[in-house]
Amino acid sequence: MKYIRMSTPNRGSATFLMVLLVMVILTVSIGFNWLVKEYIKTAMAFEDKATAMLKARSAYDTLLYLMLNGNFGARELLLPQVEGLPTLTTIPLNGTEVHLSDDITVEVQDSNGMLSLTTINTLALGRLLTYFGVDQKEVDIFIDSLLDWIDPDDLTRINGAEKDWYSSQGLKYAPRNYPLQYKEEIKLIRGMKPELYEKIEPYLTLLPQTGFNPNTAKDPVLIAYLDIDNDTLNVLKEYLQTKPISSDAELYSLTGRKIVRDEGVYFFPSRYVELKIKVGKPKPFYTIKAGLYLQENLNTPYTTLYWKEE
Repeated sequence: MKYIRMSTPNRGSATFLMVLLVMVILTVSIGFNWLVKEYIKTAMAFEDKATAMLKARSAYDTLLYLMLNGNFGARELLLPQVEGLPTLTTIPLNGTEVHLSDDITVEVQDSNGMLSLTTINTLALGRLLTYFGVDQKEVDIFIDSLLDWIDPDDLTRINGAEKDWYSSQGLKYAPRNYPLQYKEEIKLIRGMKPELYEKIEPYLTLLPQTGFNPNTAKDPVLIAYLDIDNDTLNVLKEYLQTKPISSDAELYSLTGRKIVRDEGVYFFPSRYVELKIKVGKPKPFYTIKAGLYLQENLNTPYTTLYWKEE
């Protein structure tokens, strides 16, 4: 009887198959382990987001209660002291960041210290663009195009743009012929570039103005609205560090400018405020932005004019 001995190549194939099988098992195991880790990471992110949302809404309700029961000063809100609530005594109305707790900050900005895209001051808006390096021709184009965008007709201003211009540029939209509905809308208008919008956005609001309040305005807004230079701005800011300005005569002595018109509230907040609540550190994890009218009427103690969550 003869015995046939298994050849070496067959034994090599079996070894190769075994190694291949082990590699497949390891790959599947590593992949499954990665999926588990990603699932856990996603679940933790959802938990963090839900916690941040809860904190932000709680901070919003708390802050709203304090503001509605507080008193407006020329440049700050004087808050009541309520047991169990944050011990803030004042909140600046110029958008200065204030800590409500370790990981929650709030900012409140009076609309009278900004430039409104609802009650538009074209001269001040043009000077704001000039402040950020836009030449006069481009300023004229944007201002006329903005007015064409919101007016109800299809007549084009000298430097403006109506439907025909947007069509000629291959754009699929035309002027709304209605007041702006959200701030980012101005990025659609002829003459506005994304990088310019990022520069001017902090100084613009969709909330109406009832006048002007230099006590709550930031530097570019003061320069644009009052038409002053940096030297005059420094004089004004140095004075504002000591006390708020309360009259046209006081402002004129500092800047050579007067702002009081026949109607309006000047040197005082409008009660239209932009509110921003941020949760998380060092970078915000969740943000609420709201436009509020803190004036009681027959139906409500306040009005929310817009609301945005990020």
